[in-house]
Amino acid sequence: MAAGDAQRVWFPEMIAELTRVWSTAMTWEALAALCQRVTEQRRAIRQARGIQPPLMRCRRCGTVSRSDIPGVSVRSALFVLRKLNLVSEVEFKALDRSWMKHRQATGVDAYGREPSTSEPGGDGCSGSGC
Repeated sequence: MAAGDAQRVWFPEMIAELTRVWSTAMTWEALAALCQRVTEQRRAIRQARGIQPPLMRCRRCGTVSRSDIPGVSVRSALFVLRKLNLVSEVEFKALDRSWMKHRQATGVDAYGREPSTSEPGGDGCSGSGC
């Protein structure tokens, strides 16, 4: 494992996929689907390279376990697009505002998914005492 890979969020392969598929004409639904594909790509990269998620301690029950690596949010993708100069600062701000309005209007989460019922342990606790 290369130094820093455990903390890396965006691997070069993920950035290549984002830049290959990105278009200013892309809908929010299409960008959310792309973020999901990139999230799966990150999981596969981490698994192939043997990169373990960090250990976390539950504040409620004290159980120590591996944390779940969160997915790639739409806003995270927008920040990467800005960093790579694929969108200007003005375009980024407009897209960011538009994304927030879209989220409010549709009720989707940060990943572009419809809200679902809360799953057990959805607060990050996997301990049986919670």
